[in-house]
Amino acid sequence: MLGYLETLQIKTRELPEEQRAEFLGTALEQGKRLSRMVEELFELASLDAREKAPMLEPFAPAELAQDVVQKHRLRAKHRGIALQLTAVPDAPFAHGDIAMTERVLDNLLDNAFAHTPDGGRIAVAIGVREGRVVVSVTDSGLGIAEDDLDAVFEPFFRADPGSGDGSHAGLGLAIAKRIMTLQHGMVWARNAPQAGATFAIELPLAPV
Repeated sequence: MLGYLETLQIKTRELPEEQRAEFLGTALEQGKRLSRMVEELFELASLDAREKAPMLEPFAPAELAQDVVQKHRLRAKHRGIALQLTAVPDAPFAHGDIAMTERVLDNLLDNAFAHTPDGGRIAVAIGVREGRVVVSVTDSGLGIAEDDLDAVFEPFFRADPGSGDGSHAGLGLAIAKRIMTLQHGMVWARNAPQAGATFAIELPLAPV
């Protein structure tokens, strides 16, 4: 970023207008990426220090997932990605922090978009397993090396430096894990049966 800005400062009169615009655009994108990284570092540090306690309450995971998916519809349309949502009939309420869970689902969808090719597919599903609500996000990317499955939630880890769209610093999944731990839930990853990877969260059922 600094290199592009310094070049613009030194050679403003020598560079064609088109190239100046290109350099400015590149510097702006790098600045946005740096800003996002700093924000996520502060968020991760805050979660590690347990500065924010979760507000645990019953909520409808199907409604939350619908809201989160709707936020990403336009993004999916622009890239020709089929974004699907399915839920078991009469999905039970989960017990957790709805705002924190929304943050986690946004991170899982961001990760899915980063690893799904244009024209691919992202499937969000809601189910119940062993007394817990499960919300999964499955992409149609290249999947994850088996040796890397346990490390994908570590800060700054990237399963494949050549994968993804390059806009992420490897903090979103680490933040997701911290948030799920705080609200007595869990998050896990595995390779999908056909192709791609599945990331899922689990939360306790709301008390009856």
